[in-house]
Amino acid sequence: MSTIRVMLLPSLKIEVDGTTVSLRGAKNRAFVVFLAFKAGRPVQREHLAQLLWPDSEPARARASLRQSLTQLRKAFGEDLLRTTSDAVEIPEAAIWTDVGQLADDLEEGKATREMLVKLQCLPDLFADIDSVGQEFGDWLQETRGRVQADLLERTERLVSGDSLGAQDRLALARAAITLDDLNEVAIRAQIIALAELNDHSAALRAYNQFYARIEDELGVEPSPETQQVAVRIKLMEAADDVPARMPAASVAPPAPLTLVAVLPFQRLGPSSLPDYAVLGMLEVITCKMASFPAPAVISSNSTRHYLDAAPSTAQVHRDLGANYVLTGTIQTRDRMALLTLQLCDCVTGHVRWAATREIRVARLFEAGLDLAEDIARTLELSLNAAELERSRGLPDDHLEPNHLVLQAKDRMFRLALPEFSEAKDLLDRALQRGPNFAPAHALAAEWHAINVWQGWSENLGRSRVALEEHARKAIYLAPNNGRAMAQWGHHLIALERDFDGALSLFERALQLCPNDSEALIWTVPTLAHSGQAQRAVENGKKAFVLSPCDPFVFRNEHFLSLAHYASGDYAEAAALGLSCFRRAPAYGSNLRVTIASLMAGDRSGEARELAQHHNLAEPGFSVGKFRNAMGFRDAAQQAAYVNNLLAAGVTA
Repeated sequence: MSTIRVMLLPSLKIEVDGTTVSLRGAKNRAFVVFLAFKAGRPVQREHLAQLLWPDSEPARARASLRQSLTQLRKAFGEDLLRTTSDAVEIPEAAIWTDVGQLADDLEEGKATREMLVKLQCLPDLFADIDSVGQEFGDWLQETRGRVQADLLERTERLVSGDSLGAQDRLALARAAITLDDLNEVAIRAQIIALAELNDHSAALRAYNQFYARIEDELGVEPSPETQQVAVRIKLMEAADDVPARMPAASVAPPAPLTLVAVLPFQRLGPSSLPDYAVLGMLEVITCKMASFPAPAVISSNSTRHYLDAAPSTAQVHRDLGANYVLTGTIQTRDRMALLTLQLCDCVTGHVRWAATREIRVARLFEAGLDLAEDIARTLELSLNAAELERSRGLPDDHLEPNHLVLQAKDRMFRLALPEFSEAKDLLDRALQRGPNFAPAHALAAEWHAINVWQGWSENLGRSRVALEEHARKAIYLAPNNGRAMAQWGHHLIALERDFDGALSLFERALQLCPNDSEALIWTVPTLAHSGQAQRAVENGKKAFVLSPCDPFVFRNEHFLSLAHYASGDYAEAAALGLSCFRRAPAYGSNLRVTIASLMAGDRSGEARELAQHHNLAEPGFSVGKFRNAMGFRDAAQQAAYVNNLLAAGVTA
């Protein structure tokens, strides 16, 4: 038997055996759609005549129905349209609809791009089907609501389960939210998926927006289940695999770090203090503490998501491995801010240090530097006071550029082109208002670096020039900024292959910031390429400890994968590389190191599959074109790396 295929999304299209059927007249199209939703059930002629020709006399309406049936039989054939003197029916086996198929696919646990498009189009279901009367219009509205509710319920079940990966669940949840932007099941699924994808700040942002909206519009709070998800996001889930796979080092392990987690301060009472001001203070305290030899401070990349959350010290210890947690509150009135602070032992819960400060709001960032020094003295009384640089923070006239930089950094972390472009605009504004503001130049250099490694740059030559200009300017303006110095050392290899110059910069950077995760991670590729693989592994591991839930965890995995490849641990290199691939499948540099690791580890089948993906992802790449720019300083190691790529099938 032939089949009538009725596509309703995004617009009406009717086919029979693959051939498009063009029906003339709005009522003929309405007739087919109505029968499609009544498939397998006879519909009385009297009802059809009244439904489709409500303004005609009964006899005239019946005549119009007969004429319409004649046209439909001609289009579909007698077998597909059964009629009696009293009723009309399309056999259930003879009809297929895309919304019915969508329901079946959701029930089977599928999640394809076509399904997402159709889900997002559901509010426009029947939009191109003219209402031929009040009763038919009511039927369209009721059917649209019923179909949407059914598909939404199926989507809720799917995103609440574990049969799909986080990326698919996130996409489906977002599609469901377009149908019902207060659907708590979908919003909760979105939060969980974002957390699993290591985008914790976005997860908490979605929760906070939902909380504020339902409290404002409905006067209620999220369900206890949703609140528990928000508070108990397992930050270590995305990064747990990495430490677990790491083999014991061949040298004696270093002494365990004393780790401090600085959390965003809680705003109490009425406050006009924006998020970026609270996050800015977090950044200042964290970066200042990272410049001390001890204690080590967990990266603000991994603590910023706690904004507007209130985790227990035990929870932070479980999430981040912190020994101590600095918490605080801010109350503002007029132009003054009252800060209360507590430094707590995560294991015992005892308060090790507490303080209150009353300061002008305009001097919050400067106060953060003083607080960082107090905390360091409390935990490590043996610190040499001379090692504590007493820079007194940013001048007030630099606060506005700093706010722009913080907002740009937040957008860069999302690794999506629209937000990434917005970040560039924010950085341009920051540099226009503060042309000598070193953090803006450092972040601008990183922006151009990401633009290159993501393959988004439309002019590589111009991007490299801009990268060099901003990196050099950042070093010139802040000669004691270890993070910027390490970043410039990394870029120096890409631009000039100046190994000695880069290694010298790294030594100085780590003297200045021995416990800064970003400074450490930037050293890893050059150390791996220059014959210092063991040190590269150690620095990469330490960076993971200091920022276990970094938004750029995929980059850190790639760098550490390269270090393991250089050390000869091909299994670990491949494991980290494949984890990075799952997070960032188009990251070309990681693809190549992972392919080489698989080949070197006698996993040629997997290597060849990944090489095919690489060649599709980077059609402009060839080994011959880029081999001189590839990293290893040792000729034999470089030759082995190139041979592994060629053997796997990377474009020669």
